[in-house]
Amino acid sequence: MPVPPPRRQQRPVGRERKSRFNSSRRQASRDDKAGSVSGDASDSNSSSDFNDTPSSRSKRELPTYRPVLTIDWRAEMCRLLDLSTQISDEDLFEAIEVASQNLKEFEILKSKGTEKLGPPRFQIIHLVHCHATGDKPQLYLEQPWAVEDGPLLHLRGSKAINNFDLFLERNKEIAFIIYKDYECCDGVPSTISKSKIELGIEVDASIFLTGEHIQLISNDLKLALESLASKVFDGIPHPFSEEEDYPIIGSTDKTMPHQSLREKDGRSIEYPYMFLFHRRKEVEEVTTKQLPDAQVYLDVFFEYLFTRMAEEWTVVDRLLAEKKISAKYIDYLFVPNQIVLMQRKDMDAAQIKAYILQGWLQRPSQEGSAPTVPVYSWEFDGNFYKSFSDLSIEDLPSETGNFPITEMLVYPIEFANKEVVSALRKRGNMFWKCRTKHYVSYNGITDHAIQSSMDSRFMIDIATYKQMHRNQDNEPEQRSSVREELPIKLLSEDNPMLGDTFFLCLPTSIAGFNMQTKEWINLNVHYIEDVVWNTEAFEFLVIDQGTKSMIQAVVTNQLHASQNTDLIRGKGNGLFILLHGGPGTGKTLTAESVAEIAKKPLYRVTCGDIGTSAQDVENYLEIVLHLGKTWGCVVLLDEADVFLQQRELYNLERNALVSVFLRVLEYYDGILILTSNRVGIFDEAFKSRIQLSLRYKSLDRSQRLQIWINFLKRLEQLENERLDAERRGDKKDGTMLGYGINIDEIKERLEELADESMNGRQIRNTISTARQLAMYQRKKLSYEHIQAVIDEANKFDEYLLELNKGYSADEIQRDKKER
Repeated sequence: MPVPPPRRQQRPVGRERKSRFNSSRRQASRDDKAGSVSGDASDSNSSSDFNDTPSSRSKRELPTYRPVLTIDWRAEMCRLLDLSTQISDEDLFEAIEVASQNLKEFEILKSKGTEKLGPPRFQIIHLVHCHATGDKPQLYLEQPWAVEDGPLLHLRGSKAINNFDLFLERNKEIAFIIYKDYECCDGVPSTISKSKIELGIEVDASIFLTGEHIQLISNDLKLALESLASKVFDGIPHPFSEEEDYPIIGSTDKTMPHQSLREKDGRSIEYPYMFLFHRRKEVEEVTTKQLPDAQVYLDVFFEYLFTRMAEEWTVVDRLLAEKKISAKYIDYLFVPNQIVLMQRKDMDAAQIKAYILQGWLQRPSQEGSAPTVPVYSWEFDGNFYKSFSDLSIEDLPSETGNFPITEMLVYPIEFANKEVVSALRKRGNMFWKCRTKHYVSYNGITDHAIQSSMDSRFMIDIATYKQMHRNQDNEPEQRSSVREELPIKLLSEDNPMLGDTFFLCLPTSIAGFNMQTKEWINLNVHYIEDVVWNTEAFEFLVIDQGTKSMIQAVVTNQLHASQNTDLIRGKGNGLFILLHGGPGTGKTLTAESVAEIAKKPLYRVTCGDIGTSAQDVENYLEIVLHLGKTWGCVVLLDEADVFLQQRELYNLERNALVSVFLRVLEYYDGILILTSNRVGIFDEAFKSRIQLSLRYKSLDRSQRLQIWINFLKRLEQLENERLDAERRGDKKDGTMLGYGINIDEIKERLEELADESMNGRQIRNTISTARQLAMYQRKKLSYEHIQAVIDEANKFDEYLLELNKGYSADEIQRDKKER
């Protein structure tokens, strides 16, 4: 079969064709020589040498054709040198020369062997990250410069490091490297800079500088710094620690050209080297006195850092001495493991909260975001546990100038005034008291209502709160196995040695049960105080002295539950007192005074609180009496006529109500005081359950006079408080207490006031209304104001007397046999 003619592009090169022709001629010559020797053999083959048939042509030796190869030598060189194919010819030739020089130097180093090293030194390397090429960072020994590259600016440099390992091999005396990080071809800086170049303005490459960090190279330096760190940097995160609390190379998304021998040695020492700023004195002392063997390495390292930061640190030191700072230097304020305070523009001093810093300030990568600091504080749900969060350092007083540190929303406690720190410490100590049941007085505004809750009393009991809100908060129980808690054994100590980092950082609020409104309210701990028991209130109680003695005896000597004298176990051993009489005779005041002398919370219950159905009454009373027993309360059932009324055959609903009430009371162990002004309708079964029954008659003249005297003493106290406020220059408090009281005038008219037929409540209301009238008229409270109020009240009493045909309320109730 004939061979097809070759394609034009497959024709052999001329030199190759000539070589093959010469080879054929040499082969033919050898064949001729062989024929002359063999004789017959040559004759037999002679005819075939001239046979030109197709079959004979196919047996001839045919020329071999090799395709032409097109090689992109430029791309191959870029691949060999690990460069982008987009590199300019100029840069490519420069890279080839550098590679050639490196090979020569490598051979020289190889032939020289190990030589004695020079003194340790550092090296600054400029690390350029180009967003346009996306290649790995380029390393230069000299600062890069900006050149035009399309719509943006590109950074170029000289003395490039193409083989980092070879660079280190040639410079073994390098102890550490300072990397200057640049980014180019990315957005606004490049665009603005290109506009400057077009205007003929020189562009400083430092505007592309994004950061600076140090990489340790020398193992001797690493060991020296580790030894130093154990003596100097304890208590703050630092790059020489094995803890994962300091930035690590790789977390910044920047590829490092060198990784150290050990895992932790890959840590990056980040500018502005906060750990060193706050331990400068200690470093100088320890370096010179305790680490002489490592002196040469440490001297080089810290000499660079101190020289590099000297100017900036001088400015910061001056600002801190003035208790000022600027937005540029706020990093220096926040030292890990120190306390910072957070305040808000709408907060008062009572709401300032303290946190413990966990790490250094973190600058955001996204422009426009506020810096943050990682912190934790202590929360309480029956156990104390750490609550972790990040605080934003935002709304600075100024973005350019200096400002007082205390004007920041978050600032270190060391710059706070002593009064703030003292208030925080007092608040923390009070919160510690409230970790268990604690009856407190509250003199502040709750977040539950706008109105002030002045001088209210609350029971703080987190265990009872959780029990009553069991379905609302299960999260703490679910996470208790993973959170950091205070050891439970410390909860039993009244004064644990936990320090300010604990007490100052306790919560600002806690739930408390309002004994007046019967609801849980979130209280600001700043306004919580221990209850000051008003034991004098019982002394001012205007009742017979014999009655007073009886009350004191049964209250102070109440039998304990363990001394129950009942034959049947389980029955209560409570103290039940019935106070009956007309309104305003002192029944409720007696109950309140009993709670004061017994130093127990008063839990007041009215018929409106309980309800009307037997089931509602039973459920409510069980809750009330449970709380009364848990908190050791004096339970006051005011106006208890509905539940004590005589049972009748035709009124089954009332009978059920009374029976439930009797059954619940049967097993109560605390003090229960019942008041009524209709004792005549009581069910017979109650009489045997009441241990002390006291009658309160209508007030006579001497009792009314004593009540007026008692209230006048209170008015004198208010007048003294007003005068004290004026002396302090506190106009607000002075105005709230009125415009003064004409005490002497009122004292002269006490006999006349005692002649008025009034009960205790009416006397109190009269004085209160008279004070309001005087304040409205901007005058001193005088007898004239009191008499004006009495005259208006008498008009109403005269009308009621006329309506009842001249019979008083007491006479009407006695006629009904109810009082």
